[in-house]
Amino acid sequence: MNLYRLGAIPWDETQAIYHVLAETQQEGLVICRPAGRCVCLGLHDDLQQEVNTKYCRGNKIPIIRRDIGGGMVLLAEEQIFFQLVLRAGNPLLTGQREAFFGQFLQPAIKTLADFTINASIKLPADIVVNGKKISGNGAGDINGFSVYTGNILLAFDRAAMANVLNVPSNRFREQIRLSMERYLTTMDEELGYMPDYESVEERLVYHFATWLDPKPREYTQELKTAVNKMARYLTSSEFLSLPGKRTKVRQVKINEGTYVRLHPFPQCLKSTVAGQSDCGNRLGGPCSGYAILVVQNNKIANFESHGLTCLEGYNLNSLAACLIGSSWHENDIRIVLTQWLQNHQSSAVKVFKNALLDWILAR
Repeated sequence: MNLYRLGAIPWDETQAIYHVLAETQQEGLVICRPAGRCVCLGLHDDLQQEVNTKYCRGNKIPIIRRDIGGGMVLLAEEQIFFQLVLRAGNPLLTGQREAFFGQFLQPAIKTLADFTINASIKLPADIVVNGKKISGNGAGDINGFSVYTGNILLAFDRAAMANVLNVPSNRFREQIRLSMERYLTTMDEELGYMPDYESVEERLVYHFATWLDPKPREYTQELKTAVNKMARYLTSSEFLSLPGKRTKVRQVKINEGTYVRLHPFPQCLKSTVAGQSDCGNRLGGPCSGYAILVVQNNKIANFESHGLTCLEGYNLNSLAACLIGSSWHENDIRIVLTQWLQNHQSSAVKVFKNALLDWILAR
């Protein structure tokens, strides 16, 4: 197994190198970190939906797309990457991809343990410390080769990550930042100091060596030339603008099982005699109101509503209190809504039940 321990290299090369190894049918283990920040899209992401391109331009944050799955991420100098490229017939690739992650992530878990950080895997592909993500990982196939990528967060700028996301409201952006505060962690935060990059890389290489027996290889000019050519393609407007998967509900993944979601209210429900709603919208038309949900392990961890003058006569704060902790499943939400509606004597609100159900469970 070839080992490319590269240290800090240009941001685009950190993603291009494993593409080149796979395209040229070379197995290899790459340990590196970016010398600068960038936004990295997954293969199936939609650039316009996911990225605040105006913010990125204004703050000189470049954008690259990788040819494997996973969500959009902010890559930065304080992250160490480990990338493994294996041919399809490699005997290491036994069982399902999720099972292989269990092996692939062990060197990172052992490295964290060397720094007295007790980490574990949260299936399918996160490493967590006390439930907080410290390593996000992904996989895919390129040219018939299996590619596994991972990182260790030594530090992380949550505000910058929230700002590079294209989201429909500032409150939604703030809830994303707060959720990252709650559900992400870093070596710096766990240790109380910033560890030395070289020390972390050395332990990572050591633990991979006990499994893969890697042989150090030079980052030759020939390889660099191929990597730079690949980087130009991965950052080209043609590749970046590939149509991606668009969703009806804006959702941002924080870690495995934790999502921040924005649910527009489906339609305005309250009208005046003239047929004009108090929201300024026609009855049955779009509503400016919305909810922000934090869903963790299929339970509602947080719920807040905004702009719902349609329902201003009803205590939506009490609805939030009822929903928090509830399973995010139709039967459970129906029960919560039934109990909440029993507190309101007006029979008119009963007709809202299905609209509220559709709102809260929107997919």
